[in-house]
Amino acid sequence: MDDKKLPFKRISARAILLRREDGAIFGVLHRDNGMYALPGGGMEKGETPPDTICRELDEEHFRLINSDNAWKERLAVDYYSGYQEFSLWYIFIVDDIQSGGSDEIVDARWLDQTQDIWYPSMREKILLAIKNYVPDMLKVDVSVLESW
Repeated sequence: MDDKKLPFKRISARAILLRREDGAIFGVLHRDNGMYALPGGGMEKGETPPDTICRELDEEHFRLINSDNAWKERLAVDYYSGYQEFSLWYIFIVDDIQSGGSDEIVDARWLDQTQDIWYPSMREKILLAIKNYVPDMLKVDVSVLESW
C-alpha cells in the first residue's frame, strides 16, 4: 500500500452515552470557559477504536450502569477541523453513569437533547447519529437537519 498523507493529526474514539430513561446525552467539560464534548480521547499505538473508548472511559473514571452490548455496531464518524481530529463515535445506551471524578474534567453531566452547549455543530452531528442508529431514542425534531 502506498504511503498516504491523511488530512488529520489525530484519531480519537468517543462515546455518545444515551440514558435509556429519557434520551439525555452525557457530556464532559474540560475547561471552565469551554463547551461540552463527548467523553473519550486519542488512540494510542496498537489500540483498536473499541479498546480506546474502553480505556478512556476507565481513565476518566466513568462506570456505565447496565450498558447495552450492541455499542460496537453503532459507529458514527466525525471530523473536527479545529483540532484536525478524526473521531469514531460509539453509541451506548445505559441506565446511568457513576463518575469517580477526574483531574481532566471540570464537569460531567446529563444534557437534554434540546441543550446546545456542545462544541460547534457537535449537537447536530450527535442527533443525526442517534437518528440513524437508535431513532427510538431521539427526543427532538431533527427535520431541520435533513439537509445535512
